[in-house]
Amino acid sequence: MRPEMDSNRAYWDEATEFHARGNVYGIEDFKGGSCRLHRVEVEEVGDVHGKSLLHLQCHFGIDTLSWARRGARVTGVDYSAKAIALGRALSAELGIAAEFVQSDIYELRDTLAGAARFDIVYASYGVLNWLPDLTGWAQVIAHFLRPGGFFYIAEAHPTARMFPLDQDLAKVGAFRPFISYFHDPAGIAWPPEPDYADESALHQVGPHEWQHSLADIVGALIGAGLVIEWLHEFPYCSWKVVAGCEIVERFSEAHAYYARPASEPQLPLMFSIRARKP
Repeated sequence: MRPEMDSNRAYWDEATEFHARGNVYGIEDFKGGSCRLHRVEVEEVGDVHGKSLLHLQCHFGIDTLSWARRGARVTGVDYSAKAIALGRALSAELGIAAEFVQSDIYELRDTLAGAARFDIVYASYGVLNWLPDLTGWAQVIAHFLRPGGFFYIAEAHPTARMFPLDQDLAKVGAFRPFISYFHDPAGIAWPPEPDYADESALHQVGPHEWQHSLADIVGALIGAGLVIEWLHEFPYCSWKVVAGCEIVERFSEAHAYYARPASEPQLPLMFSIRARKP
């Protein structure tokens, strides 16, 4: 594993500790029966009853368990030991059947060697920026899909990632692009910062992220032998992905879509892709 990936794993160990506290990540809502999935992925993935679903970069699996509640046979994968431990604990406490596997995504073919293929491979929201290499990522997806199965992702749009967040606006000076749209193999090392879900919690480890263009993402999936069924773009996202966002659709107290004000020109803030294995 690259040193940056080791550092990021430590970052997500910290994040898991923050997100396990109270209802900061919606755990108490979930225990009360709420679904943690958003409208778009529920509509676009469709009926999962009886289907096998592999959730990549699942964090502590609250979305994984939400798919299980909708009838899927789920396996969640994450490289954070603390996240996987919390996912297993929630599964046991709530009686929701799920398998959780600790693994770096690039090593998953060895970790799950000989495992059955899946009907659906799924990823969502804030995952691609933690990956230095999309070619290897797409090959893992293709490997674990059964013929006729599909991959689905809903994610922040690469264009949105060029623009500052609310906390970056003062140092950038204006709402304008401040990182490149295109991939830099070295990535970007950020200083330690408050947690994205709990601003009162300060990380001791700074994240290291990589930008990927839409062409990078689509090209990697096609290169792995998958057939793109569709690509959708949206003027909103499931978090305040750029500065100045406001709620445009709410699902629960901590569960909504956010967009730039309607009076301003709209940016693509989120995209989704479905790609099938022939």
